[in-house]
Amino acid sequence: MFAILLLGGCHWPTHNPAKLESIKVEALALMTSHPLKPSGLSADVPKSQWPPTISSLKPEFVTVHTWGVDISTTPYFDGGWRYQVSKRKKSDLPMPEACYQELHQGVFWHGPC
Repeated sequence: MFAILLLGGCHWPTHNPAKLESIKVEALALMTSHPLKPSGLSADVPKSQWPPTISSLKPEFVTVHTWGVDISTTPYFDGGWRYQVSKRKKSDLPMPEACYQELHQGVFWHGPC
């Protein structure tokens, strides 16, 4: 696994408060602009509709869920690395709380766990 990280590179989260706040604001806007259909638990956001700060993270995909927004930077078999923005609180996120590092109020970093 370590060799894969060295050869393929891995993403580390930003700790820039202004950028994290922008990620949060853009994610909340995506939740409004991409409402879930009654039968759906998630909605993929097309790359052409990614806001500037989220796009600058070079995600593999961006998805709106019932709990918030998933911004996947490196999806691997074990879940990969991603930002997740919760609508309300950390416990609303899909993985165990120990898997997350809160970078900014409502913005979490998830690595493989």
